[in-house]
Amino acid sequence: MRFNFGLVALSALFVASSAAPTAAVTDLSAVQDVTDLSVVKDVTTKLPAVEGELNRRTDNVVYEKLQYTLVEVKKHTAVINSTVSSVHGVVSTVEKTKIIASVKSEVVIIVQLLSTVVGEITVLLTDITSITGDLKDNIISVVVELLVEILLTLNNVITALKITIFELLGPIIFALLAVIVNLLAVLNVIIVDLLKIVFGLLGGVAGILVHVLAGLGAIIGGLLGVVGGVLGLVGDIVGCIL
Repeated sequence: MRFNFGLVALSALFVASSAAPTAAVTDLSAVQDVTDLSVVKDVTTKLPAVEGELNRRTDNVVYEKLQYTLVEVKKHTAVINSTVSSVHGVVSTVEKTKIIASVKSEVVIIVQLLSTVVGEITVLLTDITSITGDLKDNIISVVVELLVEILLTLNNVITALKITIFELLGPIIFALLAVIVNLLAVLNVIIVDLLKIVFGLLGGVAGILVHVLAGLGAIIGGLLGVVGGVLGLVGDIVGCIL
């Protein structure tokens, strides 16, 4: 009879595996370690701390986004100021038209930047209760700097060209004002008295603000007055303010 080495090898493997010790399988110490609830308890006790850290991070995100927006806006106000810096004395109609077109394009980008940050902060509102302390002061500081930067830039242009803000921007000025109001309104939700503080700080440039917005009250009043009734009253109020 022929000797089958393959069969012998297979049989030896089967016997060896059957005789192997099973202590490792029946040892439940490892399983007992896994069922130790102290680990789970330790994790759950850390959840409030983690939640607080996430809230702080979200608050910081608001500040970081506003800082980024300020930096980007300054890039475009720098372009505007550079464009107007060449204006001296009487400006020809052709040159004035060219400058106005350039300024408009930069302001449109600024409006887009502000709209973007308003949307981004709005998304974060559900994760923020209230921003206080140093972070509150820092955010207000950035907002005021942002508004003053835009205000002084526009004032520089209309002064150099000897035109009104509406002659410079047309309806774009209303888009700019609207997005600024939206930004302040959103931030006022998470920062107590933000509107009051910001407008108080802007008191130092009240004269410039009046100069820039001169004439807009009558335009807004006229637009709203067409509807009549309550809107006409609102238009009159806005006209008195501006």
